[in-house]
Amino acid sequence: MLSVSAAAVRDVVVAGQMIPAPGVSLAEAPQQDAAQVLRQVGLLQLDPLMRVSTAQRLTSLTRLPRRARAERVDAALWPAGPFGGERVGFEAFTKVACLFPVEDWPLLRYSRARHRDHVERVLSARVRQQILTVVADHPGGAPIGAIETGAGAGERTTGWNWSEIKKAAELMVRAGELVITAREGTTRLFDLPERGLPAEVFDGDAAGPRAAEPEDEVLARLSRRAVGSLVVATEADIAHHYHLSPGQAEAGVRAAGLVPLAVDGWRTPGWCTSEVAEQLEQAEPTGEALSSAGQLGPVNQARLIGPFDPLLRDRRRASRILGFDYLFEAYVPAAKRVYGHYVMGVLSGSQMVARADVQRSGDTLRINGVFPEKGVSRRAATARTRAAAKTLATQLGAADVALPG
Repeated sequence: MLSVSAAAVRDVVVAGQMIPAPGVSLAEAPQQDAAQVLRQVGLLQLDPLMRVSTAQRLTSLTRLPRRARAERVDAALWPAGPFGGERVGFEAFTKVACLFPVEDWPLLRYSRARHRDHVERVLSARVRQQILTVVADHPGGAPIGAIETGAGAGERTTGWNWSEIKKAAELMVRAGELVITAREGTTRLFDLPERGLPAEVFDGDAAGPRAAEPEDEVLARLSRRAVGSLVVATEADIAHHYHLSPGQAEAGVRAAGLVPLAVDGWRTPGWCTSEVAEQLEQAEPTGEALSSAGQLGPVNQARLIGPFDPLLRDRRRASRILGFDYLFEAYVPAAKRVYGHYVMGVLSGSQMVARADVQRSGDTLRINGVFPEKGVSRRAATARTRAAAKTLATQLGAADVALPG
């Protein structure tokens, strides 16, 4: 088992996120649009909170050059209507709502099968057929309002108060009887899988040689896909990434042919590809200490990292790899918050140097508070927060950045 330092792992994990320097052009960037970001990171967690911007926009913008614009993110991820272009992602649930690359549809087969068993128990065949008939009559997909009307729903969905038809349609998405691969603005469009998925993806999953694929091989491909996105991951990381059981993650790792790592300070092995293992053997970590600004990344290359970003969405992993203990406080009563309503991490080089309470207010991106990490001076943290906020403000179309004081 290859023994490596935690600092070396941190460096390769952050480098694997392919976050470009602000001066890099769209043509030179590793990812040129949000669809390429989705394929690189493997999934985008979805969250509608608009304190700064939506989760998928923040995650994508972090990995795109400064010239990228927030309003183009959703258009790249969800082509609109029947003539909106190539479908690049499908919405599904791990433990939370996420967008996955369409190419990964076959990987979630067993999750859909588990939900299908539940759907058949709790939904009548009549209700399911009503919904499917309405959706079939809407080329490009049907919004939930049209489904409720067509299925004769006696109530309508308002906010989090879902109608029974809405609940049924959402269960059918989890089971793979419906798909969401397109939107009209922010409105999700429910479609038939054979129509909403690219033909090669749907046909290959339904009738190809993998249709009877053993579960261990599917889990192995899931593990390889997770490690391709996470770069270095424990079995628990892989389980969290795809909401697998510990046994499923263990079986997937065992069958995937990954390289085990003994990482300083980790209680369980990490796993990576052979290519990453070679990088780690040759790596010189940037150093654990943060006693001076000279050990941090360049000021103008700092980036704000959203609470649902792949670097932070698994809080235990963020603590283990980045030394960043993160708590999302948006739903904590204001008087009990430690850092603020919507706190983002400040990444400089491969290190989290601060956290900032960020708010979009009209034409201004407001930083309500800057909290340096241990060993980082307030001056260094504030300079990098300001630079990161300017980059994000440009991408969001905000004219000003306001910092406390």
